[in-house]
Amino acid sequence: MTTNFNIAAYGEGILYPTTLAANMAAIQQAGWTSLMVSLFQVDSTGDITFNGTTIISNGSYQGDGAWPGQLADLKSGGTITTLLATFGGWDSAFQNIQNIYANNNNSFAGTTLQANCAVFKQTFPAFDLIDMDVEYPDGTPANACACFVAFCEMWIEAGYGLTFCPYEAMSFWTDALKAIENMHPGAVKWWNLQCYAGGAGNNPATWATAITEALPDFNTNGYILASDWTRFYSPPWEGDCPPAVATLLSNFAGQPCVGGGFIWTIDQIINYAADTQQNPDSNNCGDVGMTDYVNAIINGLNVVGV
Repeated sequence: MTTNFNIAAYGEGILYPTTLAANMAAIQQAGWTSLMVSLFQVDSTGDITFNGTTIISNGSYQGDGAWPGQLADLKSGGTITTLLATFGGWDSAFQNIQNIYANNNNSFAGTTLQANCAVFKQTFPAFDLIDMDVEYPDGTPANACACFVAFCEMWIEAGYGLTFCPYEAMSFWTDALKAIENMHPGAVKWWNLQCYAGGAGNNPATWATAITEALPDFNTNGYILASDWTRFYSPPWEGDCPPAVATLLSNFAGQPCVGGGFIWTIDQIINYAADTQQNPDSNNCGDVGMTDYVNAIINGLNVVGV
C-alpha cells in the first residue's frame, strides 16, 4: 500500500461544539486521513438536523455559529485531508426523504429540502463529500432506489462528490451506483463498507465483485474501506478493542479492492474510560485512545508506507 491508504473514522455528537473544541487537537493529530461527521438527518418537513439538533430550517442556518469554522479547522494542522457529512442512520431519515420525494411528484425540485441543501453547501465549505448511510429499520421500501438516486443527484448538482456506507441490500447499492455512473461518472468516490453489527460477515471482495457484475468496466481497486466498531457500553458491552479490530481487518489484508479502513466511532473511543468507571468491562481495553485504533487499522490491513 501507499500513502493514499485511507484511515477514517465516524464521529457523532463529539464533533459538535463545545465538545469538538475540547477534543480538536487530539482528533487532528490522531492519524485519521478522513473524518465522517455524523449523523445529519432530514425531518418530515425537509429541515436538516444533526443528532437531533436542527441545523438548517426553511433555508436558514440555525446551528452553532462557531461550527462551520471549527469543521474547517479540523483539516488544518493535522492529518485529516477529507471531511465528509454523513446523512442517514438507523432511523426514519431516509423514509422522510422518500416521503418528500413522493409527495412532490417524484422530485425534489422546489422543495424545502432542496433549498436547505443549497444552504448546507454555502454554510459548510469545509465538507468535501456527502456520505450516504441508507438504513430502513422496517426494510427497504419500494421505489427507494429511484428516490435515493435523485437525492444523490441533488447533492452532486450542489457541487459535492459522494461516498456510500452500505451494510446490506447489495443490489440496492449496486443499482444506485450504476444509475449515478451513467449520469455522473466518478461522482461516488468510495464505499465505506460496514463489517460489524448488521454488516458482520461482510467481505469487501464480495461487494467488489457485485460492483463489477453491475458495471463490468468499473475499477474497484482501492475502492472499499473495511471497518469495525470500537468498544462501547450500550448496554451491554459491545464492539472491539484495538487488537480485535486488527484481527478482524486482517481477514481483508491484501484484497485489491481495499483502500483503507474506518472505525465507528470517535465518541466511543473518547468516552470509553468514563464508561468503564460506571460499568466495568470484562474485556477491558485498558488505556486506549484514537491512535491505538488508527494503528489497529494499519496493522490489521498490513499497511506499509503510511
